[in-house]
Amino acid sequence: MTTRAVGIDLGTTFSAIAHVNKYGVPEILHNAEGERITPSVVLFEGEEVIIGTYAKQSAVAYPEQVVEFIKRHMGDDDFTFEYRGEVYTPERLSGFILAKLKHDAELRLGHRIDQAVITVPAYFGDKQRRATIRAGEYAGLRVLSLLNEPTAAAFAYGLTNPDEKKRLLVFDLGGGTFDVSIVNIDGRELSVVATTGDHQLGGKDWDDALIRYAADQFRARHGLDPLDDLAAYHDLRQKCTSAKLSLTKRPRVNLFYDYRGKILRLELAREKFEDLASGMVRRCEALTRDVLEDAGLTVTDIDTVVLAGGSTRMPMIRDMIRNVFGRDAATDINPDECVALGAALTAAIESSRASGEAPPVDIRTHDVTSHSLGMVVYREGRLYNSRIIERNSRIPCERTRDDYVTTHDGQTTMDLWLVQGENTDPLECNVLGHFEFYGIPARSAGKSRLSVTFRYNANGIVEVEAMDLDSGQTLAHRLAAGAVTLEDLARNRAPMNIVLLMDCSGSMYGRNIDEARKAAAAFAEAALGPNRQIAVVAFPGGVLCPLTGESKRINAALAGLTPIGSTPMAEGLAAARELMKSKAGVQRVYVVLTDGHPDDPDATTGEITRIRTSGGRIITIGVGAQVRPEFLKNIASRPEDYHFCNESVDLQGTFINLATELGSN
Repeated sequence: MTTRAVGIDLGTTFSAIAHVNKYGVPEILHNAEGERITPSVVLFEGEEVIIGTYAKQSAVAYPEQVVEFIKRHMGDDDFTFEYRGEVYTPERLSGFILAKLKHDAELRLGHRIDQAVITVPAYFGDKQRRATIRAGEYAGLRVLSLLNEPTAAAFAYGLTNPDEKKRLLVFDLGGGTFDVSIVNIDGRELSVVATTGDHQLGGKDWDDALIRYAADQFRARHGLDPLDDLAAYHDLRQKCTSAKLSLTKRPRVNLFYDYRGKILRLELAREKFEDLASGMVRRCEALTRDVLEDAGLTVTDIDTVVLAGGSTRMPMIRDMIRNVFGRDAATDINPDECVALGAALTAAIESSRASGEAPPVDIRTHDVTSHSLGMVVYREGRLYNSRIIERNSRIPCERTRDDYVTTHDGQTTMDLWLVQGENTDPLECNVLGHFEFYGIPARSAGKSRLSVTFRYNANGIVEVEAMDLDSGQTLAHRLAAGAVTLEDLARNRAPMNIVLLMDCSGSMYGRNIDEARKAAAAFAEAALGPNRQIAVVAFPGGVLCPLTGESKRINAALAGLTPIGSTPMAEGLAAARELMKSKAGVQRVYVVLTDGHPDDPDATTGEITRIRTSGGRIITIGVGAQVRPEFLKNIASRPEDYHFCNESVDLQGTFINLATELGSN
């Protein structure tokens, strides 16, 4: 068979690409340099982007032009690499690596490659998975699917041991990530039972332990720190990585290192290296025991331990596995290549099925999610992670909740924060984002019933969908673009914009306007704070002060309030609404101080409806002996959002209490 689909193991330190040949056998494709695996290193050299061994070797000479360990930053919006004024994200950089693998494979096969299955650590979350798909697209590949690395290794093992019924523990320790999964093989059926891991634990951390030790020794002997110099650091890394590899085969090695004319000759014994790395080995063991506990199994329930990832060659890792399980791990498959081979089989199967051809092998895989999916709720005075889909649920899977209702009149949007993780505190989880659903028909508070479906697709990527139950309409949604964070909500720092709408009609002349100025100034002083801005709008008079956090500007605007006749409340509300255009995550509060006698009651009611429909909160404060309470109660968002003040002391007290309440939201 011939297929344009390949399997790619996109690794932290090395990557590999494989295909299924015409005999239905998966095989590794050598790169243009004749190597079976390619260093995942990117070098920018002039106008060229170079990937692989030459890039890795150039790290000492051109440290500012080389990027390594990119996989550890996948999905991290804060990580970028800049060269000659151009900024590169982790997915762009990974796209260069994938493009190199694709190009070299096309040269070897003699035909175009346009489809791939790319492997990811089982413990990758939603952001990392989405970033991996984007990296494939940058390389010109249609990503057929993402495949968890332990599952790919189990697939490769299952192919070499067909028709067996076994329970495997796949121990996958690569250059930068660690996964451990329990997989049941029953003939041609492969099912993941449980998985856990740490995508910030891998061979790089063993290298780093040696680097720190060698640097400490150099510093103690010569008073110089080689880690202060980027080129010296890369040189030391290469020597320590080489020493680590040598210690896999030999009990002791000599490390020779020079920096600024000073020389370090250091004899490294395997025992010393194991002592330096003991904490990481214990971490691997703890996660291994965790996955057994998650699956409700003991070490005696495991038939075979399968190794994946080059770091499993370290004697300390194999000794740990022997101590835990009482026997050696299987050596049926090459730990450097098994993940790519399993991905190639999956790619061939998916490509064949899509084109209506018979797949090369008939093995079915069933995977699980490595993280619980939860939504953030407010419970007992704090934010809480309410888990919707539990970790180790078989994917694809979905859960639906249909108990959502709107909370204010005219509400047309609904906010939802999603997180991945097991902790009840959402701030200790991975925040997926602030989702904003819109298009809810405007109804009275509590009258719109909504259902939300939470889903993990086959790639372990989160999908969410909401429906208005009364109309049957699926609501559109977007990631809310705002500066508010989940931590802001948890710490009562949610951004809030407040507009003071001041009645400057003739009825406010004299003492009334003086008391209104004093009360509003006291309110502004109490309400201002981090993420809080206040504007002042007069009717008539318009915008006297745009949104600001400066009390001086607010006080100057309030001092300029002058009663001049009519009461065009609708005009004031329209000006305030324009000033307070909706911004995701920012609460919008309109405080209207008036006697409730607008010149244009119908137009005023229309503006109030527009504000409330867009999620704004209306607070009304009635002042004076001729106040119209029913009108002001009707335009307030809630009954408790109407206040009446007949005396100046009442007015100031109401404003101060209101500022305190808003400050606690």
